[in-house]
Amino acid sequence: MMVCLGIDTSTFAIGLGIVRDNQTIYDGYCNTGVPSSDRIHTLIHTALKESGLSLNDVNLFACSIGPGSFTGLRVGIATVEGLSFSLSRPVYGIPTLDALVSGFLNLCEQVVPMIDAKGGDVYTAVYRGGKQVVPVGAVEPYGFINMIEGDALFLGDAVEVYRDVILQKFGGRARFLSPNVDSPRGSDVAHLGVLSYREGKAPDKAIEPIYIHPPRIRKKFKDES
Repeated sequence: MMVCLGIDTSTFAIGLGIVRDNQTIYDGYCNTGVPSSDRIHTLIHTALKESGLSLNDVNLFACSIGPGSFTGLRVGIATVEGLSFSLSRPVYGIPTLDALVSGFLNLCEQVVPMIDAKGGDVYTAVYRGGKQVVPVGAVEPYGFINMIEGDALFLGDAVEVYRDVILQKFGGRARFLSPNVDSPRGSDVAHLGVLSYREGKAPDKAIEPIYIHPPRIRKKFKDES
C-alpha cells in the first residue's frame, strides 16, 4: 500500500490531500489567512482520522514549493520536512503551477494558470499537450494575455481579476472552470509526489522553494538602501 500526504500552502489557504494506491481518499481545503504550523498539524490529524489512517501509515510526503506566498511556503515546507525527518520518509517538492493544472490538462490543449503575485503581476506559465512550454514567471498580465494564441483554459486566483481582459482577447476561445479553482488541491500535490516516486526520482534532501519575486519586506528594504 502506497500512501502519500500532500500539502499546498502557496496561497492564503491550506490544501491537504491523501492518496492511497493512486486513489484520492481525502481532499480538504481551509482558508486560514496566513498558514501556520499548528493549523497544518491540526488539519493533518483531521485528515488522517477521517481516512482511517495514522501518521505511521504515510509512506511519503509531498508539498508545493512555489511560486507563491513567501510565509506560506516556508511554513508548509518546514512542516513537511519535519514530518519526513521524524518518520524517515521521503519527501518531494512539487512546483505550485504543476499541481494547479495537473487535474485539468485533459480539458484543453492549452492551459494557463494565473496566481496573484501582488504588485500588479501574476505568476503564470503555459502548458500545451500536457507539457510546460512557457516557463514559470512573474509577469505583467495584460501583455502576457495578449501574447497567447489559440483556445486556452484559464484557472487560478488571478483569473477572476483579469477575466474581462481575457475575454476581450479570446472571446469564445477562452475557457474557465466553474467554479474556478483558485489554488492547488492537496490531492494533486500528493498524486504528483507518487508519480515522482514511481518514476524513480530522487527524494529531496532539502526542499528549496521557488521564489520569483523577492520577499516583499526584503524588496522594500533593498529599494530603500
